[in-house]
Amino acid sequence: MKDKDYMDRAFSLAKKGQNATGSNPMVGAVLVRNNKIIGEGYHESFGGPHAEVNAITNAESKGRKVSGSTLYVTLEPCSHKDKKTPPCTDLLIKKKIKQVIFGSIDPNPKVNGNSIQILKKNKIRTKYLDNELKNFKINRGFEKLITSKLPFVTLKICMSLDGMIFDLNSKNNSIGDSDQLRHSNALRKDFESILIGVGTVLVDDPKLTYRGKQVITQPRPIILDSNLRTPIDSNIVKLRNKPLILTKKEPKNRKFKLLDSSGCNLVSMKELTPKKVLRQIGKANIKKVLIEGGGKVFTSFLSSNLWDELVIYYSPKFLGNSGMLLTEQLNKNYLIKDRKCTTKKIGESIMLVFT
Repeated sequence: MKDKDYMDRAFSLAKKGQNATGSNPMVGAVLVRNNKIIGEGYHESFGGPHAEVNAITNAESKGRKVSGSTLYVTLEPCSHKDKKTPPCTDLLIKKKIKQVIFGSIDPNPKVNGNSIQILKKNKIRTKYLDNELKNFKINRGFEKLITSKLPFVTLKICMSLDGMIFDLNSKNNSIGDSDQLRHSNALRKDFESILIGVGTVLVDDPKLTYRGKQVITQPRPIILDSNLRTPIDSNIVKLRNKPLILTKKEPKNRKFKLLDSSGCNLVSMKELTPKKVLRQIGKANIKKVLIEGGGKVFTSFLSSNLWDELVIYYSPKFLGNSGMLLTEQLNKNYLIKDRKCTTKKIGESIMLVFT
């Protein structure tokens, strides 16, 4: 096997930490000695051992000698001490790892190349194997959070060709076809949280879950609910996926206490503006949020220009006066500019992605 093969294996391990690493990045590590993999690991949970530690532990549990081995790791090892887990550089030095091959420099200002210098000073060879794009794809939320204290934001909506997002005359109010619905749901597995307004809870009673074969930690629901209208018997509450409810009500409020005792995490805020909401989401160690609307929530975040990615599905239908208009709550002109746009056909719909 070549360096690329070992690094590809490390990335496949890293992805196992999807939605489980909190504010930390997803990282995978492979330990190689005499051209054979002797240990593997990934960052499994927030506050738990890092990928490098798990790879070394895995090797030693099988009686393998780790000194003199080469470590392939998707992201530069950590070196700072102000966290729950000790610096990985210390362990690599202690275990006499011969070489560290890494896929990207850590964007965390507290690391950002410092670990590489520490390893070199301790006579551990280092090699950069460019995997910046792969790291960005799986850790773009981490990069955004660590540099701005805000989560990576994706806006997602499905609409008719005349801009309607809801069919008022249909029992099945979905705008898209079955292929579009499956594709839209599949996007959820890549996000730690899904944000909607309480209006959507009251009308649709959604579960906000990823439904598919791949086993993941389910996205955490985030509800904007100024007056705490979220029903206690709603799916959001009953599923107990650690829903975060942002509200203007105070903790002494009876409904506040009731939702809190039902497993919800409530935060009282004076204003639920997009920027303050995203700040609060960042404080909750959530790196990526998928905003699904409805119309008022979607357009408020759109016009705030605080989004990183916009996904629009256009269904080939016109609803006319039987539809609910997406832009009904948009109170100003909004031009998308300086963004890359890609298109793809999904079922009968056309998907536009702005980044």
